[in-house]
Amino acid sequence: MKMKWKVKRAIMVFSMQLSDRRIIGPLCTRIAAGLRGPYKDKRILAHLTDKPYISRRAQIMAADLTIGRHCFIDDYVTIFAHNDGGSISLGQGVHLYRGTNVETGHGGSVSIGDDTHVQGSCNLKGFLGSLRIGKDVQIAPQCVFSPYEHGIDDLSVPIRAQPITTKGDIVVEDDAWLGAGVIVLNGVTIGRGAVIGAGSVVTKDIPPYSVAIGVPACVVRQRGER
Repeated sequence: MKMKWKVKRAIMVFSMQLSDRRIIGPLCTRIAAGLRGPYKDKRILAHLTDKPYISRRAQIMAADLTIGRHCFIDDYVTIFAHNDGGSISLGQGVHLYRGTNVETGHGGSVSIGDDTHVQGSCNLKGFLGSLRIGKDVQIAPQCVFSPYEHGIDDLSVPIRAQPITTKGDIVVEDDAWLGAGVIVLNGVTIGRGAVIGAGSVVTKDIPPYSVAIGVPACVVRQRGER
């Protein structure tokens, strides 16, 4: 049994070493993935070499994209920059799980720090304002980050045709944890080590090491208090 695993591991390492080659890379990635189980069982592939694991089912089109070592980009992740979009940067060890979308336009950018994990079906946008997420941040499924808003004041023009506006960047500092379905709006900073309860809508800054819940999110206590 140990010998069988050693052989499989050797094949996976060899395949991942070639995964970024232009012609044979996609085949090598499929071979490595085929030797593992489904979904998160493939995470080991991001750590066998210095190269990231990028699923062949992911869709990526971004001219200014940086992907750090040991990143894990799952099936059906989309990374897309419009022609006027800014940079997208994924630090070392970032995980993006299936169904997550990262998108930039109108000069906005997205950066995600080392060892931050973004669970499935999240929506991370950088339009006008930018989205900056720190290190070791844990983001549960179906969270939304929107550093812009649609104009609504001109009643003679459909909302879709009105210019977008922003109150500023979204910043999520290191070691924060966002529960499932959290929505973070433009101009907000979530402080280091803060915890945001599931389903909350964050419309104003949250201090470091605070626990905030609700719509709109309000601080209910500080971490470490009893």
